[in-house]
Amino acid sequence: MSKFTLMPRNHRGKAYERVGLRIREFAGLSLHDPLDPFGLAKFAKITVIRPNDLQRLPSDVLRELVGRSQARWSGVTLALPGGEQLCILNPTHGPERTRATLMEEISHVLLGHEPTRIFIGVGGISCREYNAANEEVAYGVGAAALVPYATLFVGLMDGATPDSIARQYGVSAELVCYRIKITLLWDLYKKKLAQSAG
Repeated sequence: MSKFTLMPRNHRGKAYERVGLRIREFAGLSLHDPLDPFGLAKFAKITVIRPNDLQRLPSDVLRELVGRSQARWSGVTLALPGGEQLCILNPTHGPERTRATLMEEISHVLLGHEPTRIFIGVGGISCREYNAANEEVAYGVGAAALVPYATLFVGLMDGATPDSIARQYGVSAELVCYRIKITLLWDLYKKKLAQSAG
């Protein structure tokens, strides 16, 4: 990461960006290259599967992942005996959301967050642990790795839209809008939008 890389003005945006840029550097990518989370997961020794691909999951865990709670989760990373990291992705989500989810799960691992534990709760219902602070940081770092600030800023200055930036990086326009907001570029984006409409 060059010390002259364009960075967000706010503390949280800078913190996410620094880690995101290190991840891109680890993957051997320039700021303009799209990041392939599936390739990065292999490189980071994280096994990625869909729930139905894993027959060794206990039936109650499988039910929790693909049953009634399917709409409420995107991905989960579990630590298996022997230190293997296993990332399970929701099979009902589209490619853009799946890429963002996998990048978030990779970020959890690279940031050293404790893997999710699935346990039987009150009334025999399967439950998953949830740490809101870790989820926020992992999503922020993952999004920064997927869409670097420098190219986001330059793209917006050149009149790019969230949709065109999303296509360039293989993510959703919603993720690009999140990046615009979290890096305090929203006012600039709206101003450029108004100028092009006028």
